[in-house]
Amino acid sequence: MYFQRVATSKNGQLFYEKLTEICKLINIPFMTGATDDVWMKGIHIDYENLYEFIKVLQYWFSENNYYLKVDNEYFLIKNITSKVDIPKLKYFDLVHVEKEYSSESYTNKYYSLIRVSFWSLQANYSNFPLYTIKGNNKYISKLTQDTFREFVDNNKDLDEFLKVRSSNYSFPIDAVITWVNGDDPEWKLEKEFYSSFHLVDNSNNNTESRANEDERFRNRNELKYLLRSIEMFAPFIRKIFIVTCGQTPEWLNTDNDRIVLVNHNEIYKDKEALPVFNSSSIETQLHHIEGLSEHFIYFNDDFMLTDFCVPNDFFFANGIMKYFPSDTRVFENDIDDSREEYLIADRNAITLIKEDFGKSGNDVMLHCPYPSRKSILSFLEDRYESEFAKCAKERFRSKNDLRPIAFMQYHYGFLKGLAIPSSLTHRYLALYKDTIDRQFNGVFVTRKYKTICINDVAVPTERLSAVNELTIQFLESYFPFESSFEK
Repeated sequence: MYFQRVATSKNGQLFYEKLTEICKLINIPFMTGATDDVWMKGIHIDYENLYEFIKVLQYWFSENNYYLKVDNEYFLIKNITSKVDIPKLKYFDLVHVEKEYSSESYTNKYYSLIRVSFWSLQANYSNFPLYTIKGNNKYISKLTQDTFREFVDNNKDLDEFLKVRSSNYSFPIDAVITWVNGDDPEWKLEKEFYSSFHLVDNSNNNTESRANEDERFRNRNELKYLLRSIEMFAPFIRKIFIVTCGQTPEWLNTDNDRIVLVNHNEIYKDKEALPVFNSSSIETQLHHIEGLSEHFIYFNDDFMLTDFCVPNDFFFANGIMKYFPSDTRVFENDIDDSREEYLIADRNAITLIKEDFGKSGNDVMLHCPYPSRKSILSFLEDRYESEFAKCAKERFRSKNDLRPIAFMQYHYGFLKGLAIPSSLTHRYLALYKDTIDRQFNGVFVTRKYKTICINDVAVPTERLSAVNELTIQFLESYFPFESSFEK
């Protein structure tokens, strides 16, 4: 049995409302709010009322869809007294199962939660008796006895006070996804037509180039599962902009007001650069999307979220970007024009940044969602106008590429105090590996990663059918529920 947190739905809200109403009826004083994030409900009670509160839970919520989460272990509420060392509790999470999916071999339970925190009166050296919260809370730790009693007796919502905290996130965050249906016959003909010119014109003798390989454009409906993952695990996302060459997935619910389809010709300054088959070129234009928020997260369509995410995973509350370096470094002195295009792109970016600052970082980022700032990308385009224009004109990956989102914005942003290296739990799944079945199983069983990338490079032709089947099986198992973004 696997448990995974999702955003609170109508049923989770009803659970919270029922629980608080019962506490009022039987006179258990409480206050609410002040949780780790706004998608988690919070109840705060006096530790002296703990056992009475547990009796309420056992009487009213002993069905099988109500659990207690303590130290990452899950117990049915009806088993609290036999399974949990109650005197040692500092807090616990009430888990309400929002959805459930079962097969012959496993059961997934997707839940919302209520954080129940306990307060106790502490002796201290001052003249003001203090109530102190057991455990840690990033917003509040102590209240005078009079204030605590006033708040719990009146069921005060502590979130009223958090609106003015500098740690509160007050800016919108959008998602931008680049997508292509590589199986579309018309698109394939167009790509083949322009590929012939690219091969004739490409004089850099690039022995490592994979610019035209079909693997870069293969379609397993990954976009559908990415959208499911956003709905399940990222309730903070405002709008989702899907950037395409005019294609629309047949399953996509375009009536959903959170979905915005963006054609390449809507964002490219130079229309003669179209059609384009180069992600680096597209990266130079994404900040031109009309209506895009200043803060956004850029997804390739082979990225998925695999655990509950909050804005703090990607941005600081003051708006500064986080970025996620891998263990790989670019050594620009060792990269000539025969190397693979993404390495050349990073070399090019480092060269430009060093011209401005005399130095540059060389971390290659994890292949995971990219926190981005529209203003930084606009500045970079203005600062390096000719280099951006050259990259934008390259229909396929080339020696003129830059990777402004996936590389350049972070190293420039760091030197300007606008981006800070951070960490994010991530798993890169390379489909060409013989062990990919075990890797999929590891992600499914451990549930310990926030994001994954399912990379399609270099899968042998003879294994392609089996790998496709394995990949779809994994995606359907991990993201079993249709989203509101599907017809």
